[in-house]
Amino acid sequence: MSAPITTVEVCFDETTLDATAGFKLDDTDRGVLNNPYYLLDGGLTFADVSADVQQVSVSRGRSRQLDEYSSGTANINFISTTRKYDPLNTASAYYPYVIPRRYVRIKSNGVAVFAGLINTWAMSYDLSGVTYMTAQCSDAFALLANQLLTAFTPDAELTGSRITNIFNRPEINFNTTAISIDAGTSTVGAFPVDADTGALGYLRQIEKSEQGYLFASAANTFKFKDRSTVLAQTGNVAFKDDGTGTSGYMTLDVETGDELLFNRIVAQSPAGVAQIATDATSIATYDTSTLDATDLLNSTTAEVASISNLLLQQYKNPEVRYTGMTQQLSALSGTNQNLLLGLELTDLATVTKTYATGSPSSVTKYVLVEGITHTITPENHVIGFRFASLSQTGFILDSGLFGLLDIGSIN
Repeated sequence: MSAPITTVEVCFDETTLDATAGFKLDDTDRGVLNNPYYLLDGGLTFADVSADVQQVSVSRGRSRQLDEYSSGTANINFISTTRKYDPLNTASAYYPYVIPRRYVRIKSNGVAVFAGLINTWAMSYDLSGVTYMTAQCSDAFALLANQLLTAFTPDAELTGSRITNIFNRPEINFNTTAISIDAGTSTVGAFPVDADTGALGYLRQIEKSEQGYLFASAANTFKFKDRSTVLAQTGNVAFKDDGTGTSGYMTLDVETGDELLFNRIVAQSPAGVAQIATDATSIATYDTSTLDATDLLNSTTAEVASISNLLLQQYKNPEVRYTGMTQQLSALSGTNQNLLLGLELTDLATVTKTYATGSPSSVTKYVLVEGITHTITPENHVIGFRFASLSQTGFILDSGLFGLLDIGSIN
């Protein structure tokens, strides 16, 4: 077995379109609305620069389940003896387009690993005439962070509708990526929005009010996943160290601590007074630890109370958590490589650790993917995952896993 084949492509010249590669109805890639690569009058022309790539590193997601998802990043290291990527070289085939804000996409075995925009070209020369270039890239979040809202008062609506309406506002210029928005299960209220409110910060308030997930996918689609959609999954990837799963792992990180211990939740929206949920048993055992969630937008105090109780259920007791793992993809078959490459943020998986001594002889936990890293060279591809725990989720009606009776995953 060998490492996946990785391709790196850059759209240097956006003025030239490929008439045969434009928007195509019902196509899973070319048929996505708002996709910047496939336009009605043709597709952007990408240059395959893979042969000059020495290393690629990608980091997406978040490191802890109470953190916000941040902009995904990629660093691409090039080497050239012909000054191909030198913006000062007027003889380069890419001149004068070695500039910021060029589209870039990275795929392994044809599966999207990262897509976004190049922010910076950093170059160095050595005395032998070799040019070393690093392209520093980010996904859709980086552009959204600079968008500001004008003052307005929205209608009460589901979280998905509110996010859609934010993107449709005239002052929001966000057409560099496709957008995929779930309907949402919580209703946000008709509360005024002040002028010059940061769009990304406001969207994150909506995310918290849903207890959903806001991120950019590996293909640079801006996604909002509501909590019901995420918990409706059953998962198709099993990480096991006994050779029977989808994949083993090189390293498995296991933690237990008080960083995710909260037994007093204070939640509030403009709908009314703070809603406080506490657990007396946890407080007696661990002392009081308060989680502040007073920046919600839910339309009623009843919804705010539901969020408070949901957070209490998740964080009132510390637990032993599988927090991350790494794997060398060359150790897997092509089919299983693609299953791991296809794992996206908020996808469900299982992780099993077996033991030669002690009891029990193995422990399996359900986990949610909340961070993904790639370190890629021509010979190797190491993929890493950061996990959120699902063992304290509890019973969820209509969930494909947590809505089933008589199974051990319900607490």
